[in-house]
Amino acid sequence: MNPSSQPSAALTCDVLIIGGGATGAATAYDLATRGLTVILVEQNDWSTGTSGRYHGLLHSGGRYVVRDPESARECIVENYVLRHIAPHTIEDTGGLFVAVPGDPQEYVAPFVEGCAAAKIPIQELSISEARRRVPALNPHAERVFAIPDASCDSFDLIHSFVAAAKAYGVRTLNYHRVTAFEMANHAVIGAAVEDGR
Repeated sequence: MNPSSQPSAALTCDVLIIGGGATGAATAYDLATRGLTVILVEQNDWSTGTSGRYHGLLHSGGRYVVRDPESARECIVENYVLRHIAPHTIEDTGGLFVAVPGDPQEYVAPFVEGCAAAKIPIQELSISEARRRVPALNPHAERVFAIPDASCDSFDLIHSFVAAAKAYGVRTLNYHRVTAFEMANHAVIGAAVEDGR
């Protein structure tokens, strides 16, 4: 692998990860903690692609419990994992599920049952308590449930993973772009990397 403009410079590793977003940075950290030698390459700065453009919501899974229970379970597990490993990147905003006139009445029971099945803790609030928390809440709200949604700062999260990965020996190369792959027996065995600066 050529980490700079000098063709003779070469690095070896067990795993080359291309892309310094949430998946790449977390994978680099995870693999390094398992004893693998890892190089993480990103063509721009960390978290400038998809991971830097997401909405910031750390789902509880509540929105999925009725129609996609498996996704609901995955969301709450991820919610707890991130709160445990990166609490400094989480703002515990909470969230509300609100039933208003015109909503299907038959939705509430499956929602409550689905949250219980997915192990998503919810709390039914009185309308007055809900309006105290959110004064702009629809004054005709009929039922309100608090759920453990939160906000996650993707930049802090990814920079934390990159720093932790470096602490485990990961070689990080941002502003480097993969320009070619070396193949042997139908498998990738190397890559050419160009320093963008």
